[in-house]
Amino acid sequence: MGDPFFSSQSITPPETPDARYNSLFVKPDSYSLSKSSGSQDSNTHKKRPSLERSFTPSYHSLTREVTTLDVAHKKIRKITCLGSGFVGGECSGQEPHEDFLPSDTLLGPTSAVTAFKSDVEVTVVDINPKRINEWNSDVLPIYEPGLQDIVLAARDGIDSKATSQHNGNEGQIGQGSRRRNLVFSTNADKAIASADLIFVCVNTPTKSNGIGKGSAADLGFVEAATRHIAEIATENKIIVEKSTVPCRTAQSIREILSANARSGVHFDVLSNPEFLAEGTAIRDLLYPDRIIIGSMSSPAGYRAAASLADVYAQWVPRERIITMNLWSSELSKLAANALLAQRISSVNALSAICEATGADVDEVSYACGLDSRIGPGMLKAGPGFGGSCFQKDIFNIVYLSESLHLYEVADYWRGIINMNEHQKHRFTKRIISCLFNTLTGKKIAVLGFAFKKDTSDTRESPAITLVTNFVAEKARVTIYDPKVKEDQIWLDLVNEGGDMDTLKRHIEVCQSAYQACEAADAVVVVTEWDEFSNKSKAKTIDKDDITVLTEIDPNRTPTAKKMPTGKPSSLFVSPQYIMSPVSESRMSTFEKQEKFSLMASQSPIIGNSRQDTTALTVVNSLCGPPAIQKKSMQENGETATKRSQDENERGERYRRTPTKPKMERLGLTHDHGVQNDVGVEKEGDARLDWARIAARMRKPMFVFDGRNILDATKLERMGFRVEAIGRASKKPQDLGNYE
Repeated sequence: MGDPFFSSQSITPPETPDARYNSLFVKPDSYSLSKSSGSQDSNTHKKRPSLERSFTPSYHSLTREVTTLDVAHKKIRKITCLGSGFVGGECSGQEPHEDFLPSDTLLGPTSAVTAFKSDVEVTVVDINPKRINEWNSDVLPIYEPGLQDIVLAARDGIDSKATSQHNGNEGQIGQGSRRRNLVFSTNADKAIASADLIFVCVNTPTKSNGIGKGSAADLGFVEAATRHIAEIATENKIIVEKSTVPCRTAQSIREILSANARSGVHFDVLSNPEFLAEGTAIRDLLYPDRIIIGSMSSPAGYRAAASLADVYAQWVPRERIITMNLWSSELSKLAANALLAQRISSVNALSAICEATGADVDEVSYACGLDSRIGPGMLKAGPGFGGSCFQKDIFNIVYLSESLHLYEVADYWRGIINMNEHQKHRFTKRIISCLFNTLTGKKIAVLGFAFKKDTSDTRESPAITLVTNFVAEKARVTIYDPKVKEDQIWLDLVNEGGDMDTLKRHIEVCQSAYQACEAADAVVVVTEWDEFSNKSKAKTIDKDDITVLTEIDPNRTPTAKKMPTGKPSSLFVSPQYIMSPVSESRMSTFEKQEKFSLMASQSPIIGNSRQDTTALTVVNSLCGPPAIQKKSMQENGETATKRSQDENERGERYRRTPTKPKMERLGLTHDHGVQNDVGVEKEGDARLDWARIAARMRKPMFVFDGRNILDATKLERMGFRVEAIGRASKKPQDLGNYE
């Protein structure tokens, strides 16, 4: 394979006065290899250039030259991450989210991956002992696919004795061992004093009172953390904004630090926003589209940026580490979320037109997404976007625009929020209309309460609004979500303005979907959990590449991010994110073993032995244990001679799979959403039996698909009446016609 971040084909930029302009048609995940426009001989692209980047659309001059990082700078050995609990809850009038204290979605995955993929010692600080105890336990306070494996490996290390036994070298440090370099602590002062670099990961909620109420960001957490850092620090520090903040917040941080710093202590302030989507945060951190580092345009700012860039460069290609000025970096995070929300609201607006005209919103989105100028991302219609970022960040831009007297700009961005709210209420009205214009006394089963799948986060979830509307219509509501805690559901509904006594009379939180749907008049699918879908699972076939699945929040058409196998040393491959690139009929078991073990075994933190436990975990989770692998080879028609030769040359190493207890001690087990054996599906991956639900529902049976994850034809054959967002309603006489 060639270099994974460079295109294998020559791409000719369009004619332009600036020879450094890069084409809009550069493929994603590829980088332009030419500095000049016009045709180029393909041979000139065989040699990798010196960190030449591709920008779409822009000129190279819009970002700093890569050479700005080629300055003498300090090596970062210790990082401290300050969470919201560190500064307390007195700064905001908002009740903290039980499952997600304000910074958990950022703090946990970011600190864990940074520790796991680098040689830096990372300390996470929170003054809440309960929260720290949860992070130090085997049951983490938040759910995020892949997070637990990485936390356990970085926090607890990998037992060298267990690894050396596996390698046959009892009593020696095996190549699969690693030290502990992730610490969760309540000792804030010690962590701040010893750190070279401090991540400020505190919450910036929308103000609930005073000037800017409902739109401006409350920076009380940020200021409190900044003042405490200045009070404790006795040596020079690099302070990094990780929180999403209004533009020019870094200036306020610099002024507070300068005014309160001890004599002789100097602080450099950087902006380093995270572009994470809950549910794929680990994938986004392991394989980021870009790392943005904003700094002051000064020698000290360049040195600080170079120090942070070195940390990321231990697993992120240098070509993806972008430096710019502080204000651009701060605004880029707000702008990215606003543009993503804009796409969702745009396709939701189109869904209303589709329902009225008979068009299919999925087909319209697909057709538009094929345009290279648009792309397929975030074009999935739904009941509205949720999560902690989109709405808050758009309100932030609205307030900033109004503060600058840009009222037309503020109205434009506010329209996105208005459309999002309209979509929720429009979906409610459609449900009421289909159920004969009344919900009084009817049982509505709500499947899903999280704002998207693969997370337990319910902040701004459309389900909150929908359930509140159903209760207002005097319906009986049953709720099931596989990851959200019951207490959190009650808290969200009360915070929405509900009375607990009234809610308890109308709502029941169930432990299974079947319990929720028992004798229901209608089922409303609100969250796109895989277990709710009855569609056939799609398979990606690619002969040369490992395919890493990407599921972006919450309305993005799933796409595949390909991680070529040519440079495995900088990548950790977690089993959750790998799917077999070639069917068994086209790829032998040992070919799969070679490919997966090569990538997993060369993680810089785990070691480079192909006998590494990580490699074996990946191989066996995909191919099954040795006995299953051998059976699979026979089924594939491999000759006895070939099998014997392969086993002699390569197979022995795969027979040394650690037992389950050993794997648990290593923090890398089979029990995190992958298959233990070929064809054996883990609990939690099982799909709903919609025929079983049909047998228990009241007639007529309505299903309202808020995420377009259901095969309506299959359900209609069972007797369901299916109503989906962005699709016209079928008249009863039309049901049964499946042309």
